[in-house]
Amino acid sequence: MTETVTIPAHIENGSLRLDAPLPPDLDRVEVRGYRSHRRSATAIHELVAFLEGLPPGTRTKEEIDGEVEEGRGSWR
Repeated sequence: MTETVTIPAHIENGSLRLDAPLPPDLDRVEVRGYRSHRRSATAIHELVAFLEGLPPGTRTKEEIDGEVEEGRGSWR
């Protein structure tokens, strides 16, 4: 059975730096990176272009509001 050991680390100038020494009995090491959830300006522009390219809807604001209210009434 394998045991997982967490070693704290940080990124410094694009390189991984361990904040603690590795235990001497390790068989192998894997590194996982986590990306931030920031979206690039390109992705946002592509989303806006997609939304602007959709055909106009056929329902009025009143029809949509009525459907929402009807749905809320069924929650009780």
